[in-house]
Amino acid sequence: MTVLRRRGFLADAARNGVEALEKIGTCRYALILLDLMMPQMDGYDVLGHLGTCPPGARPLVLVLTAGLEPRPINTGLVIGMLRKPFDVELLIDTIAGCISAVETAPRAAASEESHREESN
Repeated sequence: MTVLRRRGFLADAARNGVEALEKIGTCRYALILLDLMMPQMDGYDVLGHLGTCPPGARPLVLVLTAGLEPRPINTGLVIGMLRKPFDVELLIDTIAGCISAVETAPRAAASEESHREESN
Protein backbone atom coordinates (compact mmCIF):
# COMPACT_ATOMS: atom_id res chain seq x y z
CA MET A 1 0.00 0.00 0.00
CA THR A 2 2.76 2.39 0.92
CA VAL A 3 4.49 1.86 -2.43
CA LEU A 4 1.26 2.62 -4.30
CA ARG A 5 0.63 5.77 -2.29
CA ARG A 6 4.20 6.97 -2.82
CA ARG A 7 3.64 6.60 -6.55
CA GLY A 8 0.57 8.83 -6.42
CA PHE A 9 -2.19 6.23 -6.34
CA LEU A 10 -5.09 6.50 -3.93
CA ALA A 11 -5.11 3.09 -2.27
CA ASP A 12 -7.25 1.21 0.19
CA ALA A 13 -6.90 -2.28 1.69
CA ALA A 14 -9.15 -5.09 2.84
CA ARG A 15 -8.02 -7.91 5.12
CA ASN A 16 -10.31 -10.50 3.53
CA GLY A 17 -12.93 -11.03 0.85
CA VAL A 18 -15.87 -10.08 3.08
CA GLU A 19 -14.26 -6.75 3.94
CA ALA A 20 -13.38 -6.23 0.27
CA LEU A 21 -17.01 -6.59 -0.78
CA GLU A 22 -18.12 -4.23 1.98
CA LYS A 23 -15.67 -1.60 0.75
CA ILE A 24 -16.64 -2.14 -2.88
CA GLY A 25 -20.28 -1.63 -1.87
CA THR A 26 -19.56 1.75 -0.31
CA CYS A 27 -16.86 3.22 -2.55
CA ARG A 28 -16.32 3.31 -6.29
CA TYR A 29 -12.89 1.91 -7.17
CA ALA A 30 -11.27 2.23 -10.59
CA LEU A 31 -9.23 -0.94 -10.06
CA ILE A 32 -9.12 -3.73 -7.52
CA LEU A 33 -5.99 -5.76 -6.82
CA LEU A 34 -7.51 -9.10 -5.85
CA ASP A 35 -5.62 -11.94 -4.23
CA LEU A 36 -7.31 -15.25 -4.99
CA MET A 37 -6.34 -16.77 -1.64
CA MET A 38 -7.84 -14.73 1.22
CA PRO A 39 -9.42 -15.69 4.53
CA GLN A 40 -13.20 -15.78 5.15
CA MET A 41 -14.02 -15.36 1.44
CA ASP A 42 -11.54 -16.03 -1.32
CA GLY A 43 -10.98 -14.05 -4.49
CA TYR A 44 -13.03 -16.48 -6.56
CA ASP A 45 -16.09 -15.75 -4.44
CA VAL A 46 -15.41 -12.01 -4.61
CA LEU A 47 -15.31 -12.31 -8.42
CA GLY A 48 -18.60 -14.20 -8.30
CA HIS A 49 -20.23 -11.37 -6.36
CA LEU A 50 -18.75 -8.74 -8.69
CA GLY A 51 -20.19 -10.64 -11.64
CA THR A 52 -23.69 -9.88 -10.36
CA CYS A 53 -23.07 -6.11 -10.45
CA PRO A 54 -24.34 -4.14 -13.44
CA PRO A 55 -21.55 -3.78 -16.05
CA GLY A 56 -21.13 -0.03 -15.48
CA ALA A 57 -20.78 -0.52 -11.73
CA ARG A 58 -18.08 -3.20 -11.86
CA PRO A 59 -14.54 -2.17 -11.04
CA LEU A 60 -11.67 -3.54 -13.07
CA VAL A 61 -9.91 -6.44 -11.38
CA LEU A 62 -6.21 -7.23 -11.49
CA VAL A 63 -5.72 -10.69 -10.01
CA LEU A 64 -2.69 -11.48 -7.88
CA THR A 65 -1.93 -15.16 -7.43
CA ALA A 66 0.81 -17.36 -6.03
CA GLY A 67 0.23 -20.34 -8.26
CA LEU A 68 -1.94 -22.22 -10.66
CA GLU A 69 -5.63 -21.56 -10.25
CA PRO A 70 -7.51 -24.68 -9.14
CA ARG A 71 -10.77 -23.14 -10.39
CA PRO A 72 -11.54 -21.21 -13.57
CA ILE A 73 -11.58 -17.43 -13.37
CA ASN A 74 -14.31 -15.26 -14.90
CA THR A 75 -12.06 -13.53 -17.41
CA GLY A 76 -14.83 -11.10 -18.33
CA LEU A 77 -14.21 -9.39 -15.01
CA VAL A 78 -10.42 -9.63 -14.96
CA ILE A 79 -8.25 -7.14 -16.83
CA GLY A 80 -4.99 -8.88 -15.98
CA MET A 81 -3.12 -11.28 -13.73
CA LEU A 82 0.21 -11.11 -11.93
CA ARG A 83 1.86 -14.14 -10.39
CA LYS A 84 3.59 -13.79 -7.03
CA PRO A 85 6.27 -12.98 -6.37
CA PHE A 86 6.19 -10.04 -8.76
CA ASP A 87 8.44 -7.07 -9.29
CA VAL A 88 7.06 -3.88 -7.74
CA GLU A 89 7.85 -1.90 -10.89
CA LEU A 90 5.87 -4.42 -12.94
CA LEU A 91 2.94 -3.99 -10.56
CA ILE A 92 3.09 -0.18 -10.84
CA ASP A 93 3.35 -0.32 -14.64
CA THR A 94 0.46 -2.80 -14.85
CA ILE A 95 -1.77 -0.69 -12.61
CA ALA A 96 -0.96 2.46 -14.59
CA GLY A 97 -1.70 0.63 -17.86
CA CYS A 98 -5.03 -0.70 -16.58
CA ILE A 99 -6.17 2.69 -15.37
CA SER A 100 -4.99 4.38 -18.57
CA ALA A 101 -6.93 1.86 -20.67
CA VAL A 102 -10.11 2.63 -18.76
CA GLU A 103 -9.66 6.38 -18.97
CA THR A 104 -9.16 6.34 -22.75
CA ALA A 105 -11.80 3.70 -23.60
CA PRO A 106 -14.87 5.95 -23.20
CA ARG A 107 -13.23 8.71 -25.21
CA ALA A 108 -12.29 6.27 -27.97
CA ALA A 109 -15.85 4.90 -28.09
CA ALA A 110 -17.28 8.42 -28.22
CA SER A 111 -14.81 9.36 -30.92
CA GLU A 112 -15.78 6.32 -33.02
CA GLU A 113 -19.48 7.15 -32.57
CA SER A 114 -19.03 10.78 -33.66
CA HIS A 115 -16.96 9.64 -36.63
CA ARG A 116 -19.81 7.30 -37.68
CA GLU A 117 -22.32 10.14 -37.37
CA GLU A 118 -20.10 12.42 -39.50
CA SER A 119 -19.82 9.70 -42.16
CA ASN A 120 -23.61 9.40 -42.47
